[in-house]
Amino acid sequence: MKNSFPTKKYSFNNEKILGELPKDILSVLKTGVETQNFKAGAFIFKEGDSPTGIYRVLQGKVKKLTTTSFGTQHIFYICKENEYLGYHALLSEELYADSAIALVDSVIEFIPKENFLKAIARSHELSKRLLKSLSHEFGVFINATKLLAKHTVRERAALNLLILENKFHENADSETVININRDDLASMVGTAKESLVRMLKDFKDEELITTQGRSIFIKNYEGLVKVSMST
Repeated sequence: MKNSFPTKKYSFNNEKILGELPKDILSVLKTGVETQNFKAGAFIFKEGDSPTGIYRVLQGKVKKLTTTSFGTQHIFYICKENEYLGYHALLSEELYADSAIALVDSVIEFIPKENFLKAIARSHELSKRLLKSLSHEFGVFINATKLLAKHTVRERAALNLLILENKFHENADSETVININRDDLASMVGTAKESLVRMLKDFKDEELITTQGRSIFIKNYEGLVKVSMST
């Protein structure tokens, strides 16, 4: 039973931020909206840049990451379809604290900064939703930090596979294909690629997963849940 893993603890819940707002507010938001295509590996925005608007994933997946003092990258979140990103820096009037890169070929909607801020100024409901979303996302970031601090590499690998299963899941009638390269998965888990590859082999030997190229398929969901919660 997949409901035994609390995916909400590790996922943003911002898909409905701009849904069902008054027509005049939606009209402001839709003015100047652009649809942009990004190839896998392309930057949507970069750490240290000034925010120019917010983004919504229409198709594909986007990885959010930071660069460590050693020059390595740590992926701390994967955005799936209909999730918004880029509004934290805009609201705080600061530079981007992270980067967003297309994990796979993606289609992204862009809402200009001026229109987004104008809509917030006119809508108490939108302001309330954003405050609620930011509060929830703070909890998600805390849980992500706990992964690195409290769990072993084996547990983190299992946890991240469960999180990714939720991100890549499309419908109940087809098997979920987790399409991610080993470098990115190692970055999420917070370990070396070699350690990650050994861990995946262990999971395969334990018949928890199977792989085909870079694709990963979960075969024993409850088994992975048990591994992830073994502390």
